[in-house]
Amino acid sequence: MTSTRKAQKPPPGIAFIDDYEHDDGTTTLGIASRLGITPGTYRKWRMAGKGPQTFDLGKRVAARIETVDAWVRSLEQAAVDSVDHSMRPAEPRLTRQHRVPAQRQRAA
Repeated sequence: MTSTRKAQKPPPGIAFIDDYEHDDGTTTLGIASRLGITPGTYRKWRMAGKGPQTFDLGKRVAARIETVDAWVRSLEQAAVDSVDHSMRPAEPRLTRQHRVPAQRQRAA
């Protein structure tokens, strides 16, 4: 006999690591999905002290959705702030059609 116990539903504004599928077919995205990674990767990050701040809610790891979104925004802001706009623009790449064959270069 197998147990078909339904997974615990997250409270409003809270996300667990994994996604939660509601009875009406809608899905509440979990922490991992919001970050674009697998739940296993998030668990590794959490053990290493990376990622958004989480807390235990019963036997589940949970985070406020605003906390996850704010953590992503902080990464985005850090990436934008670290860009050096004084750099020279990249040189255009030469495609095959623009290259002069080696034989022509020697003759010229």
